[in-house]
Parts: sequence; C-alpha cells; structure tokens
Amino acid sequence: RMYASTTRAMAVRAARRGREGHARACRGTTTTRRTTRRCARTVARREDTASGGLLATGASSFSAVARASMRSGDDGDDDGAGRSKPSYSNETKLRSEAQAPFRVARQFLYGACGASATIGTGIATIQLLTKLAGAPSAPPIEGTLENLAIDVTALAVFAFLYTREEKAKEKQMARIGREERLGRLRLELAGGRSVRLEDLRGFSRAVIVSGDEEYLRDAIGDAERVREELVKRGVLVIPVPTTASADVLPPAAEDRKFRATPLRVNEWLEWVREQKSMAKVGDDKGVYVGLRMDGRVRSSGTGRVPFERFSVELPPVDSWGGALDGFDGRVGVDS
Repeated sequence: RMYASTTRAMAVRAARRGREGHARACRGTTTTRRTTRRCARTVARREDTASGGLLATGASSFSAVARASMRSGDDGDDDGAGRSKPSYSNETKLRSEAQAPFRVARQFLYGACGASATIGTGIATIQLLTKLAGAPSAPPIEGTLENLAIDVTALAVFAFLYTREEKAKEKQMARIGREERLGRLRLELAGGRSVRLEDLRGFSRAVIVSGDEEYLRDAIGDAERVREELVKRGVLVIPVPTTASADVLPPAAEDRKFRATPLRVNEWLEWVREQKSMAKVGDDKGVYVGLRMDGRVRSSGTGRVPFERFSVELPPVDSWGGALDGFDGRVGVDS
C-alpha cells in the first residue's frame, strides 16, 4: 500500500510538472506568436507606406496624363490622319437632331441596304469565280454577272447617299457650333448691363454689323430711318468696328432696345473673320449677320444692310409669324 501511494504521489508530481512545463511552453509559444504578428504588422505597414507612395506617384502621373488628354480632347478627336475632328457640345447635337429629325433613320436605312448589297456583291463574286474555275454546279455566268452589276450599283448608290447625309450633318453641326460660339459673346446694353448674346434669345433679333467707321455710320444711319419699325420687331443693332481707330457714337439711354456695344471686340472680330473666311469675303469688306430670335442666322451678306426690308418682312415681337417657324418665317427643318 505504501509503495502504491508513493507511486501515485510521484505520478501526480510528474503530471503536475508536465502541466506546468506545457503551460510555460504554451506561454512562450503565445509570446512568440504575438511577437511574430507584431513584426509582420510593422513590416506590412512599412510596405504599405512604400507602396502607397508609389501608388500616389502613379496616380498623380495618371491624373496629369488624364487632364492633358481631356484638354487635348476639347479641341477635337484625331481622325487617324493627323487632322483634328471638331467636337460639339450635347446642346449642339440636340439642336442638329431637332432640325433634321429623320436623318438618323435615313442613315440607318442606307447603311442596312448598303450592307445587304455588300453581302450580295460578295456572293455574286464567289459564284462568278467558281463558274470561271469550271465548277459544274455553279449558276449560269449571265445571271451571275447581272446580279453582280445590280449589287455593285446598289452599293455605290447607298454609299453615296450615306456619305451625303454625313456631310450634310457635319456642315449643319459646324453651323450650329458657330451660332453657339456667337451666343457666348458678351455685349453691353444701353443701360450699362452686360449680358451674353444668347441671353437675348426670345426677346431680340440681333443684327451684327462689322466694318470700318464709314460702313458702320452708314448702317446706323439706315437703321435710324426705320428705327420705330425695327424696335417694334425687336431688331438690336450691334456695330463691331474692324479698326481700333473707328469712332462710333455709343448708344444713348433711349437706345436700350435698339443698339448695344460689343465687349471684348477681339472675340467678335475673330468670329466675323471666320465667317468671312468661309464665305471667301475679303477682310476689307463690311458684312452684316442677322439673327432670329432663337439665335439662328437668318440672313447675312456684304454691302448695305437691308434694314428697310427687315422692317417690312419681320413680324412684330408681340405677334406670331406662323406655327413652328421660329417667329421669323419658315426655317430649314430637314423633314
């Protein structure tokens, strides 16, 4: 019994020492794991800091490139041949679609028919080649040549129609874009208020007169003769001198609805020169541009401004010139 009790006591002490050693080992392992985790977190923070710097540098470089691309994109897209294609605002595109509501449908029809003619041309060409190669099951060469001629003619016609629509669209977009740029030019009314030309849409029919001092004086004199009728019709005369030495009398207080003074004359002259260049008109000639109430160009030309004709043809501001006509007679809506 003594031997058994002694043996049990020794076994209990051994088991206790084993548990204490295991506990110490476990504590050491836990400490080691904690230390390892701390070291790993420290290293990770350092790596994140370094990589964050690289990412920040890369992001800043990417942002700079993106900003440069956006700035270059404002001038237009490259068409692949080194030429810059003009870019237009959404408002310009919407105005173009409103003036030509069926152009998209026509272009889709021309494109679909052209694609069908292309497929037919390919099939007829293959049939012709197989017949020339002596294939016994090939269709007769007379019918194949007839089909090929029809398909090629149809392809040429639809390609011409589609190209004509595309050119008309680009021409219309360019015109609307010029009108939008004109609307952003600033002027000063007789009362001293500074506004954009587009702010007068729906209220005034602006007539821009550009030339030397003599041309401007003659134009203002012609407008004064029918001043009352022009005021009834909302005509606003904007003289734009082409020379800095031109002496044009500023509008008086009673000219608030009749005359205005252009601000930043260089921007107005730049727009006028662009119109002259497109119309192949010399820089020394005086020109005029008459606008509708909605900002579209109604008439333009060289020589004396036909204010008397404007006073007769234009309807008064408080009257309706006709349904869906822009208040100024029929407009060029592509139906």
